Amino acid sequence: MSLVLLLILSQEPGFESQQDTVRIDSLDVVQYSAKKIIYDLEKSIIILHDSSFISYQDINLLSDSAYYHIETNQLEAFGTCHLKQMDDSIRGNYLRYNIETKKALMTNGKTQIDKGFLEGKELYWIDEHTVNAYSGKYTTCSDSPPHYYFYSPKMKVYLGDMVIAQPIFLYIQGIPVFAAPFWFVPISSQRKSGLLPFRLGNSRDLGKYIRGFAYYFVISDYADITLQVDAMEKKGIMPQIEGVWNFTPFTKGNIYGSYIKETDRKRERFNIQARNNSEYFLFGSSFNCDIKYLSDNTYQQDYAETTALWLKKEITSQATISRTIAGFKNSVIYERKETFADSTITEKFPNYTLITPSKTLFSLISYSFSGHINRNRSITPQEKDEVTGANLNTAPTMQQNIFNLFTISPRVNLDLAVFDEDTAGNKMPLRFGYSFGTTASTNFFRIFNINLLGIHGILHKILPKISYSYTPDFDFGIFPQVNGIPQFSKANNLSFGFDQVFEAKIGEKNEKQILAQIGINSGYNLITDSLSPISFSMELPYNPFPKPIIKLTSQLRGSINPYDKEYTYKIINTSALETTFFSLNLNQSYTKDGVYQIWFNGKIKPTHNWSISYSARYDWENRKLVDYSLGLNRDLHCWEAIFTFNQLGESWCYDFKILIKEIPDVAIGKGLLGYFVE
Repeated sequence: MSLVLLLILSQEPGFESQQDTVRIDSLDVVQYSAKKIIYDLEKSIIILHDSSFISYQDINLLSDSAYYHIETNQLEAFGTCHLKQMDDSIRGNYLRYNIETKKALMTNGKTQIDKGFLEGKELYWIDEHTVNAYSGKYTTCSDSPPHYYFYSPKMKVYLGDMVIAQPIFLYIQGIPVFAAPFWFVPISSQRKSGLLPFRLGNSRDLGKYIRGFAYYFVISDYADITLQVDAMEKKGIMPQIEGVWNFTPFTKGNIYGSYIKETDRKRERFNIQARNNSEYFLFGSSFNCDIKYLSDNTYQQDYAETTALWLKKEITSQATISRTIAGFKNSVIYERKETFADSTITEKFPNYTLITPSKTLFSLISYSFSGHINRNRSITPQEKDEVTGANLNTAPTMQQNIFNLFTISPRVNLDLAVFDEDTAGNKMPLRFGYSFGTTASTNFFRIFNINLLGIHGILHKILPKISYSYTPDFDFGIFPQVNGIPQFSKANNLSFGFDQVFEAKIGEKNEKQILAQIGINSGYNLITDSLSPISFSMELPYNPFPKPIIKLTSQLRGSINPYDKEYTYKIINTSALETTFFSLNLNQSYTKDGVYQIWFNGKIKPTHNWSISYSARYDWENRKLVDYSLGLNRDLHCWEAIFTFNQLGESWCYDFKILIKEIPDVAIGKGLLGYFVE
């Protein structure tokens, strides 16, 4: 302070200047400038008139005029004031700022917080993370006046976290539309622990409700947990918990659970789900799982908040632990499938698989061994059935080019299996089975020098092949069916195929494109002395048209009985159009028996702010839409209005809401409107 006094004494009383500095200590300097500077020695005040500027450390203050109180280290600014500190900024018509404590008061102030704007009659900058606002308004709308804002007599703003108000009023176009005794609005663009905005509403099935009342807890940069409670007038209390973690490559996944004891039907319902992916698990293994346990198949649908979750006929769960030791891959698998229609549960555990590394014998034959130990269990309301089996399997193959004309690939499948019991009640029955097959293939090609319609040459490839497979009649009917253990059904077949591919170089860049693919396949059963149906296919994947046609493909698939000449076929056409205001994806399917269906989806953008999305499937035979959905979207600058309607069979649902773009949790929807209407 002695340095400051020396500086002041060196000036004449009432001395005027345009630029100067004051040293607070040996390191900190206050720089200031104005068109007119007056030093008042008696009051220890430096007065800045007209275009004043004060700078101290990371603080910059611009105003019409300002007072610098040297003894109290306080700044006062008048007129149009603009205080900047790092990335923060406040504008207003009067400022009082303490240089030492860095606390500030701005009247009629306005500041930007992340993607939103805060203004109030009085803004108190408590510390670098907290701002108190009195008669405050918060909005994410950049227009003046804003399309909407939250008003509260008292707001506390935690920068980078949330705004807490008590009470709060939502104004739209200057009209109050919603009020609450308190509310909190998230404003953080980063992960932060804290309360999440909840939703009020009313529905026919749930009654009046509060949903999404949750606390979000950030455990670390790689994990978080959400605790949530839903309170529903007609159903009761539903606690929920969800955890998410990402420690890639060691572990990545999530776990979710919810439970409710319904007050209206007096039944307990739950939903448990867990997923995990670990490339590095215990002792060098990998672990993957997708587990689902639901009390019933309508649980998710009953408590969905927007689009209904259509009924699922079954749920499946699986978990796999794998580890490779000395090239041998070991896997333990758990699988569970629950079918709700007949209350059947099937499980596979333990399900152990061993695969050896591939080896080459005499530089010709490639082989490896695999083994399985499986226990399958089936549970129905009437009975429980269990079967267990193990096997050791190898399938040596060889690929040999003959005179550079064709390739022959013989293979043998050898399998030794043992079961806990066969259908006759014999314990530990042993069986050995084998099969044989070979394939011979070649290819011919020719290049056509064609330059037409952007095509620069066509490559025509012909790919014929013939295969033979043989399996003796082992009569393994007394052995149970166990997953992973082959059955070895009797076979003695020839099959042959004839494929053609037309490939071209297109455009200035000579990009390779497939113009057409044609295939014909059939076979001959030596046991029954009969030909197999002749299957045929043709695919045209190339789109020769320019925009707006961006896709045009056709497929033809079918078969012909060589004896009675009966045939079937199915034609599938896919096309797509895309412009700046319209898009359409159209899929058509037609079969020989007259089943013609059309799938289509797309979007229409009639104006800059309106968009319409749609999708549907049309059954030509019944002349009706089987399922369809429609969505309307209206851009309201800082708001967005969304309407959706979905129908599948007799089930349908709709949703309507208007939400703030930057704060999507704040929305007015049909549930909230119903809360006040009903």
